[in-house]
Amino acid sequence: MFLLGFKVQDLSSPQNKTYVTVATSNGYCHTASQGSGTPTYRRAGAYGESGTQNPAELAKLAWDSLRGKWAEKVNRKGYTHVLIRPIVIDDAGLSEADSKIAQNTIEYFERESGNPVGAHFSADEPRDLAQMFTKGQIAQGAQTPGAARPRMQAVDKRDEMIKGEREYYRPNGQIYRPRDLGGHHDVALLKHLRTTGIPVRLHGLPGTGKSALAEAAFGRDLITINGHGDMAVSHFVGSFLPQNDGTFKWADGPLTRAMKEGRPLFIDEITRIPAEVLAVLYSVLDGRGTLSLDDKPDAPVLKAAPGFYALCGYNPEGIGVRQLDDALVSRFAVPVQVTTDLDAAKALGVPAEFIKVAENLRTKDAEDRKKGGSGVWVPQMRELLLAKAVAKTAGVMFAASVIVGQCPRDEDVPTVTEVASKVFGAAIKPLALGGQVRPGRLPVPCRPCAP
Repeated sequence: MFLLGFKVQDLSSPQNKTYVTVATSNGYCHTASQGSGTPTYRRAGAYGESGTQNPAELAKLAWDSLRGKWAEKVNRKGYTHVLIRPIVIDDAGLSEADSKIAQNTIEYFERESGNPVGAHFSADEPRDLAQMFTKGQIAQGAQTPGAARPRMQAVDKRDEMIKGEREYYRPNGQIYRPRDLGGHHDVALLKHLRTTGIPVRLHGLPGTGKSALAEAAFGRDLITINGHGDMAVSHFVGSFLPQNDGTFKWADGPLTRAMKEGRPLFIDEITRIPAEVLAVLYSVLDGRGTLSLDDKPDAPVLKAAPGFYALCGYNPEGIGVRQLDDALVSRFAVPVQVTTDLDAAKALGVPAEFIKVAENLRTKDAEDRKKGGSGVWVPQMRELLLAKAVAKTAGVMFAASVIVGQCPRDEDVPTVTEVASKVFGAAIKPLALGGQVRPGRLPVPCRPCAP
């Protein structure tokens, strides 16, 4: 069974009552109403079984069963009405035949409801309707006979993947290997979101690749601002700077430059910036796309040029980290957790021993957190790429000592040391200067110093 329907709202009602009407694939019609009180659910009209198995007729049947209720509601004075996109609900999953019927119904629904009574589609409405009809209410007296308790089920139709290149170069010359992001190519998706103006917030532990993803997506066009606790609004918008001749000259900040030049802006470590400073972003990111330069009152309100885009990155843990307020959470609307991809690290040439150290420490971290602990430090992509570079310069064992020495928490050093020592089959300790090296033990011939 699948459902589709519409929603109308009675603005004249003191309860601001909302009515939702749905029809099932076999023609049964149900309604739900909800105001300030308890929602009510009832079977509005049992149109009965049609007796047909023809997909086209079944598709038309569900739409026909809605039309009477639609006319009844929308023709009353004081109603607003929104026709929603079809919802498919099924308890056990649609069979191949039912899936075809559902798809035909949806196509018929969208074709026939192109512009009924001045209505329009709303992409957010299906979720609301589904919530009203998938919590068991239909089973409480309004369910089609013989149907199991429903749950939301998408028709077997996948989004077309946004695709990109196999690898990208960051401005520092390092290679970035793209990753899957919700069924899309992460770099290509960020580029696409820029064109639609939908901001992203990247969150994850230090060194996982938040900045790398932003740089891979936008290259040298990207403007980056690094957040810290002593920042002021002027760090974003700009300020008057003293000149050699005693005068002052205005210098645009990174936010102002990005808006003027239509470039992407990456606000790194945004949760370290005071909330009163971040308030400058509200008008920039809420659809207005404007910025007032308070320190430059003679300047007109700045409107973001086409191509401007904002994204941010932050670490969920650490000293000086603040919680991102709701106003900015809603503006940076797409949250993306960034973790280290060990397969990517391997593909980038990180020695297998370091990959194993990271895997083993991940296991210990998960075990400790499961017990209620604070977890164990795990080397991330930044540390692993550094280990690769150091290993080429000074050897693998030396690089192993570097990894151990990078552990930021003293209480984790014994665990990290133990794991690294087992993987490398030798005692690994953080680097420390020892005694003088005797001439006979020098690793390379000693060359005399220049006069």
